[in-house]
Amino acid sequence: MRRNSNTPSLGRIAEQAGVSRAAVSMSLRNHPRIPSSTRERIQKIAKELGWKPNPLLAEAMSAIRAGQPPVDRVTLAWITTGPRRDDWQSSNFDVRCHAGAVERAENAGYRLETFWMGDANNNPDRLGDILYNRGIVGVLVAPLREPDNLPMQWERFAAATVAHTLISPRLHSANDNHAAGMRVCVARLHACNRRRVGLALSAKLDHRVADLWSAGYLLETFEEGLADPKLLHRPEEEVDEANFIRWVKKAKPDAIIGTKCQIPEWLEQAGYNVPKDIAYAGLDLNSSNGETAGIFQDARAIGASAIDMIAGQLLRHERGIPEKPKTSIIDGHWIQGATMPKKVHNQDLIDRAERLLYNSGDPESTRPVVYD
Repeated sequence: MRRNSNTPSLGRIAEQAGVSRAAVSMSLRNHPRIPSSTRERIQKIAKELGWKPNPLLAEAMSAIRAGQPPVDRVTLAWITTGPRRDDWQSSNFDVRCHAGAVERAENAGYRLETFWMGDANNNPDRLGDILYNRGIVGVLVAPLREPDNLPMQWERFAAATVAHTLISPRLHSANDNHAAGMRVCVARLHACNRRRVGLALSAKLDHRVADLWSAGYLLETFEEGLADPKLLHRPEEEVDEANFIRWVKKAKPDAIIGTKCQIPEWLEQAGYNVPKDIAYAGLDLNSSNGETAGIFQDARAIGASAIDMIAGQLLRHERGIPEKPKTSIIDGHWIQGATMPKKVHNQDLIDRAERLLYNSGDPESTRPVVYD
């Protein structure tokens, strides 16, 4: 099985790095016998020379070691639902998640192709047949428009999902650290001497993250002795402007956490100064440019992590619903934006918040890995 002619040989990488071919081979497989600093240096050189993992070769070698015939697996499926084929592209999170999955798949030698359930008449078994007949056995389920079940011939596929919207089956999944992100928002607002921190969040949206946002809010406010049920605005379907402003006037929060990017504008139009009168922190920022404070979910890394799970299953020849599903939790990034007060009154709370999330690094980047 030939590698692409543009892919450098182990000998060429070894010559460039000044090491043996064996050292290159082990470094590209993240073998612990090679010091991490040396592995990183060799992997960087290999990448600069154009090296990429070959999933065909990797799986063939894995199959040979297991005494099984190798099977080609190149294309992975990104399965989407919704009323329209491109409906998922209206979600900033989904778009960034897909971009991270595409990048990781390409770096691992795979290709990610989008499949819409509507093309199979919203019949999961029909879509499963389409994928199987195409020779596709790796499936990434995108966030569903509504929490739902997805019955399919899962024994045919290595699969993973992102978000908490797939009720059944329980697949390996990658998700944001929602509870920790919420706790960071509360702690940072309390550190700025905001004692009445409100939460404006629809129950429907909270259910999409397994109610982890409200759980984090209740835990953090309770631990700091500042819990007050009147500060929780949780309509069933949607946070709308009129009811939101009525709640603000009645509950009198001095800070608000939410997901609606319009909230700072609503507050300003109602005569409140943000952040002087009421500070604001968002739980799912669309940008890390600092206009709004809050959590920028690392959707690219979440998508990449889901691909890692699928690729690992393929190389281990695992298919079907896992007996013990694993969840990869990816920390978001706190963004110190213009909707937060600048003055900090309690540095201890800031220090504790820093320990809740891994905040360093570029929030737009994915962390590369090398497959065995």
